[in-house]
Amino acid sequence: MTNTTQSEKSGAQAGAFTRGVVMLCVYVLVAAASYCGFFAKYALRDDSVHDSMVRMLDATADRPYVYRQLIPYAANLAEKAIPADVADRVVGHLQQEYPKHNWLANTFARATDASKPAYVLRYYLVYFMNFAALLAGMLMLRAVCVELTGHVAAATLAPLAFALAMPAGNFWDFPELFFMALAVWLAARGKGLWLILLTPLATLNKESFLFFAVCLYPFLRERFTIRHALAVVGACVLAAGAVNAIMKLRYAGNPGDLAQFNLMTNLRFFADPRNYLLTDWTYGIPLPKGFNVVILFVLFTIVRTGWKRLPHAVRQHALIACAINVPLYLLFGWGDEVRALSMVNVSAALLLCEGIAAYMENARRTAPAVVRAVAPEADARRAASAAPSIASQP
Repeated sequence: MTNTTQSEKSGAQAGAFTRGVVMLCVYVLVAAASYCGFFAKYALRDDSVHDSMVRMLDATADRPYVYRQLIPYAANLAEKAIPADVADRVVGHLQQEYPKHNWLANTFARATDASKPAYVLRYYLVYFMNFAALLAGMLMLRAVCVELTGHVAAATLAPLAFALAMPAGNFWDFPELFFMALAVWLAARGKGLWLILLTPLATLNKESFLFFAVCLYPFLRERFTIRHALAVVGACVLAAGAVNAIMKLRYAGNPGDLAQFNLMTNLRFFADPRNYLLTDWTYGIPLPKGFNVVILFVLFTIVRTGWKRLPHAVRQHALIACAINVPLYLLFGWGDEVRALSMVNVSAALLLCEGIAAYMENARRTAPAVVRAVAPEADARRAASAAPSIASQP
């Protein structure tokens, strides 16, 4: 009996390990496809005079982009940590018979800054840091969906679909997804101290995390008293505010403004019916863009299916995120730059998870009836195909 039990446990562990490896492989492939689609379209903003990666690395980019320094700081520190002879050999290899060995410059026409010897090593570091952030964000989204919905299969599929549809346009979008998903997971598990420690890093990546911290209150309230939950949120806001203040003082002399006010431009954009029919080249195919009516219909369907299935805290979180993000988007966003609605990304993934779970549950309910309906026809076809062989027997 003991040997049988141990064998069963070993088999279960081996099966779980195999499933984990397969899942990770699928996640890596989907993340690679999503990231390639982003990079082929935008690279690292190489042609931008406001927020190119070169200007971000030199901290000469315009405000407010220059405030988003987590990845540039990390790339600069990583380059300094690499031994000089190793760095020289890598750069020399990338520049040898250019662009033969410089894979990014050779593959992506927009990656023009990858040709600059002074920046090429950091350019590659940023490239792979961002991919790692996207993959980590997808895995973190899965953990959030499992934690808050309990649907393991749907929670595994939802981040894959979300990554392929994720609106991203700059390098800080990928760490932002990871930090927001991790913040929701920590809040849902009542890890207040870890959440406070996470906040400075997340804010250094993008200053809007200050507002996202407020959206975490419903999850904290389920774990703590009102006073304790408010204290954690307040500490996060203070930490984010301190980082924001430091960055604004540090780069006060940079060109640009603290924020770009685009309310009237956005109102004119949304008042024009033609803007709901726009398309964009996505993965090499012209597909609906931003607020295209097709996308709005798909979003409506997902929300209608998944909203009532979401836990109460998730619905509260989504409503707070919308109440904060939508006005900010109208004030400081730009047209159909949907990625500026990033505070609702985790809520969108959870809605997608519930929508997939609803579909799977419905499929399980209807599958037996379908099988019974087609079984007689299948039996008849098998009998007909077997008849000639039977008749040919002596």
